[in-house]
Amino acid sequence: MLEKTFSFLREKLHYDEIVYSLLAPHINGGKVLSVGCGDGTIESLLRERLKVKIQGVEVTKYRESKIPVAIYNGRRLPFQDNSFETSLFVYMLHHVEDIEPLLAEVVRVTRKTIIILDHYSSDTMSRFFLKVYDYFVNIPFGMPLPFNFLEIPQWKEMFSRHNLEIEEASVPSSMNVF
Repeated sequence: MLEKTFSFLREKLHYDEIVYSLLAPHINGGKVLSVGCGDGTIESLLRERLKVKIQGVEVTKYRESKIPVAIYNGRRLPFQDNSFETSLFVYMLHHVEDIEPLLAEVVRVTRKTIIILDHYSSDTMSRFFLKVYDYFVNIPFGMPLPFNFLEIPQWKEMFSRHNLEIEEASVPSSMNVF
């Protein structure tokens, strides 16, 4: 019941189209890895419209997926170094207990661009509302909920430790739920 309700809301709010419009301008062909791709809905839009090769990776097998999905064992991504032009994290890093090792693995397998769409925390109140939102959106699906909402300086420090440069950052609001 809840799954159908969320699918209905996702469609009515044009969630997939909004996320697609955020990602598409930054993908310039080649092979694309989507980390934590879920059922691959957004990734299938990228594949169809941009004509890119998409590979997903997940920690668990979904019942149905619109793209090929490899299983990630939590330690090493099952791909060679520099296998992908672009890698994506779409609203999933806050579900990871320890983000840094996963980011290091994505740096290893990505040649050019890493795109991160996620929520961030700016103060106690935003952290509270993000936790409430995340709980109600994800608990029906059994998602891990470590509520790992980093603040902007924490993101920047982590990127610096991995020699990553921020080419573009868009932070419309701390409650960025789309």
